[in-house]
Amino acid sequence: MQITEHKTMSSAVEKLCATSRSLPFQSKQAWTFSSHYMASYLQEHADNGTGLSSNKAALMAAGRLDWLLQETRPTLSGLFGGRDVMLLLDCYQGDLFFPDQMTSIASDLCDHMGIELDAYEASGIAPLINTLRGLTAVQRLTLADALEQTWYRGMRTEQKQPREFLASMGINLK
Repeated sequence: MQITEHKTMSSAVEKLCATSRSLPFQSKQAWTFSSHYMASYLQEHADNGTGLSSNKAALMAAGRLDWLLQETRPTLSGLFGGRDVMLLLDCYQGDLFFPDQMTSIASDLCDHMGIELDAYEASGIAPLINTLRGLTAVQRLTLADALEQTWYRGMRTEQKQPREFLASMGINLK
């Protein structure tokens, strides 16, 4: 059984590494830092008796993620104002988030603003940092996805203002 698991894992890792070679730098970086999670998911869900190949398991994961995002986006409504979103977009400027990065959104913003995390309470962004620190893991994932979608699809492709684009996703700002 371990030999089969190792082969499945090795095959998945090889496919992930090969795919990353053709990506632009920011996408490649996010892909690389996410590859452990991708390989782990594929090892647990592909070719394990379900009849799902790696590709089909990845598509199933995309469907599940979309459902999760649809369910969670409304929970972000009213938590952020337009200025908050602009600060976050400026902080990340088109980054693609990787899983471990989602735990450091508040500290990333403090770093970006030149504020020590342990001294943020005296800053003008204290309410935003408190909000970010209070988000659940799923809300942080949803916020990261919303920032990516706003940057790439909303602002660049659809030429919409962040408030308008986020509202079209079911996230209403303060």
